Amino acid sequence: MLFLIGLASVSGVLLTSCEKETTEEPVAPTQQFVGLESPYLICASRNPGGVGFDFVYKGAKGGANNLDSLSVADFAYDIKIRTIKMEKPDGSLGGAPFIQLQETVEAVNYSTVDSTCKGYADFVNLNVSTVQPYALTADDPGFDLSTIPTGSTGSLLMQPLLMEFDKLVMGQRWKEAAGNDIPDDEPVWLIKTREVKIIKFIVTDFPASPAPTATGYIAIVWDYLE
Repeated sequence: MLFLIGLASVSGVLLTSCEKETTEEPVAPTQQFVGLESPYLICASRNPGGVGFDFVYKGAKGGANNLDSLSVADFAYDIKIRTIKMEKPDGSLGGAPFIQLQETVEAVNYSTVDSTCKGYADFVNLNVSTVQPYALTADDPGFDLSTIPTGSTGSLLMQPLLMEFDKLVMGQRWKEAAGNDIPDDEPVWLIKTREVKIIKFIVTDFPASPAPTATGYIAIVWDYLE
């Protein structure tokens, strides 16, 4: 876990307790794109739609918007990250954050291609002259949260939910490294956008600190691979 705020196999699930926090009020879209800055709010109760990243907006460098409160009406995400409530085997509730690709977008955990490329410093240094050959993959089109059974609380059951997350390229595969105390082990991701632009992307800290609240926020850094 890297304590940093930037611009941009399923692990254990982080329990969140953000229901008592104030929900952000939706903002009507305008004609000017305004990107959010890290850390991003992905609490299931305060920002249920999560955060989308439109990496290339009208030919220029884009950014993130809360999907329930877009700054522009023509925002189209390349990836989105959100948290949904799930029911654990003991009947208690927890938060399940995950990253999903837009259907035409592909990605790869580049750290599985080059095991020496992990953490923020390697993320910064990665460029087109140093990157090794890699293969991109899309999310399984069969991913469908509506197929997950619910428990007595009305929330999705944990075990089948985690199995469904396995159909996603990124899913929760970023989460363990973002939440532990091991320095420089966060995977670096490469993402091909809808415009066929290659993005480098890293989740540096979850839950993010510093942040407006102790839970519910995630720190992400991204840039063009150039």
